Amino acid sequence: MATWGSGNFDNDAARDHLFEMARALAEEIEQALDSVTSIKLKGEWTAEFAVLLEAVLPNVEVICVLHETIGGGFLPEPDAVDDWESRFEQLSEVSSAERCEVIRATFERLRQLARQCWEE
Repeated sequence: MATWGSGNFDNDAARDHLFEMARALAEEIEQALDSVTSIKLKGEWTAEFAVLLEAVLPNVEVICVLHETIGGGFLPEPDAVDDWESRFEQLSEVSSAERCEVIRATFERLRQLARQCWEE
């Protein structure tokens, strides 16, 4: 295990842990969108639909915050972010223009981080 500084994330094990935490959040996003799509296709509106969908944007936000504040962790490929945003928009019913802008900005923030990461 390599240690290169005194910080909490200045060693290989901590960086691996950070990566796995962020990757788990991305997997939850993918699973939630898949589950909500399945529920919607079956025409079975349940409370689970809203709970699953409402976890997507907080997970996107946390992935961004982890990367911006700690400087690492898993980032999805930009195409995956495009897919998530498209699917989210198709599945959600947002009534306010202000909320639509927040949603768009949240996905755009992750997309920009992902582009920086994957294009380096």
